[in-house]
Amino acid sequence: MFNPVPFADKVREHFERVHDEIFSGDPAANPSLDVEVLGISVAHDTPVLVLVAPWTLCGLAEPPDGRLTSTLRVRSRPYPALLNEVDSIGSYWSIVLIPDVSTYLGHDQARAAALEFAEPFRTAVAKVRLELTQVEDETRRALLKGRSAKVSSPARTPFGTPDAAADPSQGT
Repeated sequence: MFNPVPFADKVREHFERVHDEIFSGDPAANPSLDVEVLGISVAHDTPVLVLVAPWTLCGLAEPPDGRLTSTLRVRSRPYPALLNEVDSIGSYWSIVLIPDVSTYLGHDQARAAALEFAEPFRTAVAKVRLELTQVEDETRRALLKGRSAKVSSPARTPFGTPDAAADPSQGT
């Protein structure tokens, strides 16, 4: 069983430090909000949580093999997933669920919004992780999804391909 508590502790400690050192007193931060981690859980094999911070509300995931897709569909809406590397946390993925928390009147309001996202975020990560861990071969994965056996390559960008960004083992 994967224990999500160490990940949650590292995230909370890091973002409290970021708040104290960078965002405290910053007009971009909502002074009525605190740093808090909620919805601490495991999605298939991946620790997940929702982070409330005075400047954002995000879903964070720490897959054991570092793999996730470049987009997560939460509540039928696609969100870009970003791979992050922070010394005090390690490698993790994040999606910005609510980019502007400046309108929240208090922490209870932000907390309620975060809790509403916790289960849909966990479900989205679990679905992707199940797919990634059940079938490793892209061609077989496409066949299982009922698509054609031909797997097309994603468009290349100056930053690599979306799949290369999602899978660190693939080169750009």
